[in-house]
Amino acid sequence: MSKTRPWIDPFDGMSDDELDAHVDTLFAKRPRTVGVSLRVPVELLERVKRQAARARAPYQTFIKGVLEAAVDRLERRRGSTRARHGRAGRATQRGSGRRSGTAA
Repeated sequence: MSKTRPWIDPFDGMSDDELDAHVDTLFAKRPRTVGVSLRVPVELLERVKRQAARARAPYQTFIKGVLEAAVDRLERRRGSTRARHGRAGRATQRGSGRRSGTAA
């Protein structure tokens, strides 16, 4: 039987303020996200899950990546100059192509 090493807390030497600042820095690196609900056909979800499994990614993460890649491609096609990750947390009012009375 192997001998287990005692656990060493890597943050033990930090004050509470230093730890709070460290945690704030970690979370500041992640873009703000919101939860959405989306109804899709069962067959499409099954296909997405198969592709996600092939990519060895959780299917929701996979969907996020596919969606971002598609939007990036559309923006490049239209000559958008916005930075790749500059979109996080911003709502845009650019021409959505919706007519009045059309559901979102």
